[in-house]
Amino acid sequence: MEKSEMWLLCAALAVSVPRPRSLAAVRAIRERKVREIVAYFRAHAGEEMVFGDVLHNGILNLMSSCFFSVDMADVGSESALGLRHLIEGIIELVSKPNVSDFFPFLRQLDLQGLRRQTGRSLDRACGILDGIIERRLDDSRDNPAGKHGDFLDALIELFDAGKLQRYHLTYLLFDVIVAGADTMSLTLAVHAIRERKVREIVAYFRAHAGEEMVFGDVLHNGMLNVMSSCFFSVDMADVGSESSPHFAVEDGMEIDGYAVPRGSSVIFNVWAIMRDPAVWERPDEFVPERFLERSPPLDFRGREYEFLPFGSGRRLCPGIPLAERVVPFVLASLLHEFEWRLPDGMSPEEMDMTEKFSTANMLATPLRTVPIIVR
Repeated sequence: MEKSEMWLLCAALAVSVPRPRSLAAVRAIRERKVREIVAYFRAHAGEEMVFGDVLHNGILNLMSSCFFSVDMADVGSESALGLRHLIEGIIELVSKPNVSDFFPFLRQLDLQGLRRQTGRSLDRACGILDGIIERRLDDSRDNPAGKHGDFLDALIELFDAGKLQRYHLTYLLFDVIVAGADTMSLTLAVHAIRERKVREIVAYFRAHAGEEMVFGDVLHNGMLNVMSSCFFSVDMADVGSESSPHFAVEDGMEIDGYAVPRGSSVIFNVWAIMRDPAVWERPDEFVPERFLERSPPLDFRGREYEFLPFGSGRRLCPGIPLAERVVPFVLASLLHEFEWRLPDGMSPEEMDMTEKFSTANMLATPLRTVPIIVR
């Protein structure tokens, strides 16, 4: 990609990514979608289910409603699961070691077939998003005044002005879905269910704060602090081994005395950075207190290099404001409304936490839970 095109896409995102003001405008949508997730679990209380599938579908709907003004699927539908498995397959393919990365002259041969497999899966996923885009383009032609004012409308305005190509729209929406729905639903609640200390804290707030523990997407102050600290602890525990690649767009780049030629990709081992025992006590353990007790609060936006859950620099995750609002709210709502049990009398300590290789740590065996209504 040429530098000019790269900066064009960055500019498009800069005016369209979730910012506090735009997120405030869709607060009612977020609250409604979280209520739908809670309602689904209520309707299926006492039933064993794959927890991650339901949560992923609900957050996928939340994301698509906020960004595209459409529901991509019902919370419990199989169609959303199909898209999820398709995306998971793409993530696994691009995460696999590729001999062409080490010997670029072999790139055209695609010896492992990874490019072909990824291309086929990407075409299927993008086909779903293309349908959403084409319907919106048709609507905008038939009714120019009927705009939704969402992320997709902002991209279409740039497309109509000739600042974006048609394929940019598809890939940007794909990035939103992959970076949003998957990362927010991946393993956060798994740890909340598994860790006894989180369950004890939630029980305390349920008893003392009552109905005021969760109101809208605003949480009781103490509950917000606990959920946020859990959020950061999970990010620390489950961050993938590598950062997003940083691309050298200019000559003369240098890292620690090593020259980085223009066009090179640089990948940082954030897993090792965030587990440095010289910085973190018990870095491999789930310890939310480390964030509650820290003063001043830890900056997680890439300026303190011992903690980089959202990356850093120009590849800093643009979805931080959304994640800050959605993840603690969803987690608090589910823990406030339900007691989560494991099937067949299994204890949380007996959960199979074996992971499978991906850009972020994923459970090899999907977590199955039984929601029990407590209020």
